[in-house]
Amino acid sequence: MFIDEVKMSLRAGKWGDGIISWRREKYIPKGGPFGGDGGNGGNVILVATTHETTLGKFRHLKSIEADDGEKGGTQECHGATAHDTIIELPVGTLITDANTGEVICDLTTPGQKFQICEGGRGGFGNAHFPSSTRQAPNFAELGDAGTSREVKMELKLVADVGLVGLPNAGKSTVIQSITNVKPKIADYAFTTLVPNLGVMEWRGRSMVIEDVPGLIEGASEGKGLGFQFLKHIDRCRIIIHLLDATQGEEAMIENYRVIRKELENWNPEMANKDELIVFSKAELVDSEQLEEMVKIFEKATKKKVSLTISAGAFIRIDELKDLLLQRIPDTREEELVLVEDEEGMIQSPDAEPLTIRGEDIPHFYDLKRQNDPKRCTIKKREDGDYEITGIRIEEIARMTDTRYTDGVNRVYDVMERMGVMRKLKLLIADGLTREDRGFFEGEEDFKVPAVWVGGKKFSLEGLIFMKDER
Repeated sequence: MFIDEVKMSLRAGKWGDGIISWRREKYIPKGGPFGGDGGNGGNVILVATTHETTLGKFRHLKSIEADDGEKGGTQECHGATAHDTIIELPVGTLITDANTGEVICDLTTPGQKFQICEGGRGGFGNAHFPSSTRQAPNFAELGDAGTSREVKMELKLVADVGLVGLPNAGKSTVIQSITNVKPKIADYAFTTLVPNLGVMEWRGRSMVIEDVPGLIEGASEGKGLGFQFLKHIDRCRIIIHLLDATQGEEAMIENYRVIRKELENWNPEMANKDELIVFSKAELVDSEQLEEMVKIFEKATKKKVSLTISAGAFIRIDELKDLLLQRIPDTREEELVLVEDEEGMIQSPDAEPLTIRGEDIPHFYDLKRQNDPKRCTIKKREDGDYEITGIRIEEIARMTDTRYTDGVNRVYDVMERMGVMRKLKLLIADGLTREDRGFFEGEEDFKVPAVWVGGKKFSLEGLIFMKDER
């Protein structure tokens, strides 16, 4: 079954928890903390492959989850790392956010990889936290949860040439005559219910030809099968517009306008896509009449007819292949040529040709736009509490096991070092009318606020502040 669109949920693995353990060996008094760190959770990685042609294997799947990492062990043993989950998708698969429609990645090249979900960081065992002031840390971190996404996967076939036309225009016969594919051919409309892909080998070159089924008037609005398969034309480098010569010039002119309208309604960029207009079934029409039909068609549409062919009788098929080779340059001859100068990499026609692969293309990063993991913001909530958001502080809070006092105190220590506590004191002091130093305890009509970090609530009772503290 040809499936080209699925929705599912993807989740990376949770990393293992760190553990609390103590070194207890003979002749080693006060051995100290000995708990190991949790192992890495698995990532979810998408890979484009030519071995898959549809998304059919995902049609009954609602979610894919990577494995979780193992928890740490005693004697500072690190938990086992989980394997990444590799999802192989057909080349041409577009992945978008199922809720917002935002494009996440577009797998257009065989072997292209994209890590879509990242496993959470492993929790540190208590052996990670000893210091001069904390020689026996009685806490360990929890493993952080991996990221998850609701995605929509949409397959848009990648082909050099797209065959379009009304049903029964002869598209299946043409693709059979120029490629190695064997589609179903019959004397009734809609014999092709799924796109056919074939490879044309000609004069030392090869290109992929795609037969797009089901285009009728109203296809861009969901009529017939066209709405389902119009998207597969988007990636084609050139379109062969096939018209049945046995229908007469008036019908062909109308059919051409109908299909062009549907293509442009679907995607306005189709108006600029390279196109070959080809009359099919030419053996069934008198040659003089066919020439007259070509003239009438070109005058009415202001478009040039490229060829008149007969795929069934194999008339001028070789000419069609040659024309495709001329209109579609060999990508190997169009390799990007780059040379390095003082200003970086620039294009130069005088340099020796270089093979540019995906991993060789330079990537540029604007460091000014990178998020500082230690940066955080404080926002007052409607209930009077405060909420802190920031990459690093939220990660620490999520991984804190609030059953252990030492672990909670570490969160306060981190907020103190990051300057969060000082800012909280200023915000809280601004909300009071007292002019001197004050304490929470004993204040009348004053709700002691709390601070929320990473979905967890931390009390601020006992915090000392000054009204004029800056």
